Amino acid sequence: MRKGYVLERILYTVFIFFIVITLNFFIPRIGVEDPAERYYPPQGNLTDTEYSIIKQLTRKQYGFDVSGWQQYLRYLSQLSRGDLGTSLQAGSPKVSTLIAQRLPWTLVLSLSNMLISVTLGLLLGTSAAWNRGKFADRALMNASTVMTALPAFFLALVFSLYMGFEWGWFPAYTEPDMVASFDWSWRAIAQVARNAALPVISMSIGGVISYAQGTRNSVIAVSQEDFITTARAKGMSTRTVKYRHVLRNAMLPIVTSLGMSVSGLIGGSVVIEQIFNWNGMGTLFLTANNTNDYPLMMGIMLFLSSFALLANLMTDLLYSLLDPRVSAGGGRR
Repeated sequence: MRKGYVLERILYTVFIFFIVITLNFFIPRIGVEDPAERYYPPQGNLTDTEYSIIKQLTRKQYGFDVSGWQQYLRYLSQLSRGDLGTSLQAGSPKVSTLIAQRLPWTLVLSLSNMLISVTLGLLLGTSAAWNRGKFADRALMNASTVMTALPAFFLALVFSLYMGFEWGWFPAYTEPDMVASFDWSWRAIAQVARNAALPVISMSIGGVISYAQGTRNSVIAVSQEDFITTARAKGMSTRTVKYRHVLRNAMLPIVTSLGMSVSGLIGGSVVIEQIFNWNGMGTLFLTANNTNDYPLMMGIMLFLSSFALLANLMTDLLYSLLDPRVSAGGGRR
């Protein structure tokens, strides 16, 4: 991996991150005459003068008493110290604290989904490619066609209805005491696994088929390359050709797909979390949106954007490791 390529990708990521920060600050203020208006209390029996004083104090409390650019510089100063702001929820908790509380629960679903999807997808896709035209291949193609019309949230509703309500195999909704009683004991871990079963199954089915389809197509495409024919002509064993030459080169588009999945690792389960009442980042963002908690929404969006940028950077660097021909401009030498 060339140092120049690494440096350029890092600088590009930093530049995009700065743009994200700027948009994250200014977009909520577009078309809003008075950003502090949503925070004003009801006037009640107060006179106009008294209410004007309260509005001025409110503007000062939330930092709207200075110009927009001064607010922006103050925002950058806060971010440089790792301060995402203060939520408008009861008790005025820090945004970073709320994110830290909900992030592990989102990762339980997302990491489980990714692990299952990638592992089973690679195995099934490779098997389908090695047995092209046979039962496994045809089954994968048919499943891929069906899944294009069945989004994850539809499967979640069906599983919740039958596996949750009708048959009682798993909780249809997350048990309220799951978070409060979690203590890293085997009992608590088993409770989390039981509650996470339906959300993870709902998310994983489409992921498994998607990775399997991508792996299958990539393996077939690489198998038809000239260098594979040359490897076979040299007398290499079928096992060596398959795993050392075909699979290694077939992994390149899979890595790109995996990087895109990692980018949405945290924010990609919002609907599923809402369906199963899972106490993660998705429900936190919806709560912030419903209560007009802009500091919390801005903090969550910035966190998700930062995670996506970091995931894309790691994908670029990993891709260049797998294929050293990748240049800083994205081409090949």
